[in-house]
This record gives sequence, C-alpha cells and structure tokens, in this order.
Amino acid sequence: MDTAELEAKVIAFIASKVENIDTSTITTASKFEELGFDSLDTVQLLFDAEETFGVNFDGDEVKGLRSVGDIIDYISKHPPEDLKK
Repeated sequence: MDTAELEAKVIAFIASKVENIDTSTITTASKFEELGFDSLDTVQLLFDAEETFGVNFDGDEVKGLRSVGDIIDYISKHPPEDLKK
C-alpha cells in the first residue's frame, strides 16, 4: 500500500470515529485534540487502529502519537505483514 492510499484509509478511519465531521477537513496535521479526542478517546482510537490496521503500537512510542500524520508514519514504519506486500 502506498503512502497516499494509507493516508486516505487512516483519515477515513478517524473520520468514522468523529461525529459530524467533513472528511476533507481532516489532514495529516490534524491533532487529536483538534478533532475532539480527549486522552481516553485517543487511547480508544489507538486500540481501534491496532485492530483495523493490524499494527501494535509500542507503549513508549504511543506517547508521541498526537496527530493523524503520526499514526500514518507509525504504520508506514511498522507495517503489518499483509501491508508489506
């Protein structure tokens, strides 16, 4: 999966977790706080992302995930087996 495709999938995934938001307003620079996620919501978002994208967020690295782009970068650097093809 190329970066543009991954970006589109992550943005669509995050948009599905936010009520009443236009997907076109979500960018890689969008911070979770700006999208209405508090710290508990962010943890749940990351759990859901793990399941959806087949990745495991490392406990130490997860602290640095603050934006849509951070998730995309993490998945790009730690792709699950089915995305490596």
